[in-house]
Amino acid sequence: MLAKYIHNELENLLSLVGDDQKKVGDIMEVFIEETPIHFKEIRKHIQDGNLKEASELVHKVKTRYGYIGLDDVIEELTHWESELSMNKRIDHTLKIARYEQINEEVISELKSSRFYVPPAIKMNDVLPLEGKLVLVAEDDEINAMVFELFIKENGAAVIIATDGNQAIKLALEKSPDLIFMDVHMPFFSGLDAIRELRNRGLRCPIISLSASTRLDERKNSIEAGANDFLIKPAKRESIKRALFTYLHA
Repeated sequence: MLAKYIHNELENLLSLVGDDQKKVGDIMEVFIEETPIHFKEIRKHIQDGNLKEASELVHKVKTRYGYIGLDDVIEELTHWESELSMNKRIDHTLKIARYEQINEEVISELKSSRFYVPPAIKMNDVLPLEGKLVLVAEDDEINAMVFELFIKENGAAVIIATDGNQAIKLALEKSPDLIFMDVHMPFFSGLDAIRELRNRGLRCPIISLSASTRLDERKNSIEAGANDFLIKPAKRESIKRALFTYLHA
């Protein structure tokens, strides 16, 4: 029953993070690494009589359990959190032993899921664009999330700018290896931002983006200093091709 709840909830979590399996894996990794430490700290606080601190940590663990669907356990932890916060004199050592055992079972189930990547494999799995930094200048949140997902799955880090002014500031501060620049953005348009960056000496590849199929969009972008042009919504293969073309991976 525990396995069913956890595995179903991980699938729900996947939809919440935009079908990004790596993000689900990262969330699981934090859970697997940190919850045993939290339970050890809870045990220590109880032994030292610091029940308020123990209660705060129980709340933290309970919140994390919310992401893997253990409603019955969450209800129990909520009750225990309340008992701790009110300094109720019950045998908390028996309770901590029970929840430590449950947590071990939870971790075992997480490790058996399709999202778990053992640390030894992760360390050897160097993605092709690892160490590269890409700036995505895009005022539409969904478009930015799509680009971020496709870029990160190839190993590059991503920073997001939501307007042209912020794009200029981040590009000059962070010196990205590549920029995707939406043509139509507030404050500074993408074209104005490209011109400004080129005038200020930035030489990294810039790929302009637009939902418009008008030929002058591409022409104006190249004249402003862009290296290339993509039509939105850009497909995964188009983004990947641009990344590998200009980052020489």
